[in-house]
Amino acid sequence: MIFKVDGWNNFCRVFEIPEQYPEEFCFGGGINVNFKMVDWFNPIPGISQPAVSKATWEKEVGKIEIKTFSYDDIYQMLVPWLQKKQYIKSGVKYLILCDFGAAIQFNQSEES
Repeated sequence: MIFKVDGWNNFCRVFEIPEQYPEEFCFGGGINVNFKMVDWFNPIPGISQPAVSKATWEKEVGKIEIKTFSYDDIYQMLVPWLQKKQYIKSGVKYLILCDFGAAIQFNQSEES
């Protein structure tokens, strides 16, 4: 899968995944599950972070810069970097959700 990233969707959040999920059926509206958000940031460096609409940007600045990345590119860029963060705990699973559509799960192994 290829992801297109620009200054308006270059954002992600990192969540600690719960150890256990409810075992009941989810019929009738679902079951609340708590994920702990541990970080948020702009994952792709070097892209302008505009404070105006795309239409205004194109009118005032010009062409919108779009970078493309594969799932593997995103994974290799984010996971090793995140594994070095102090808030990442051994034996815990994490979920990265990017506004440009990528979703990555990784485990912090005992060796990392």
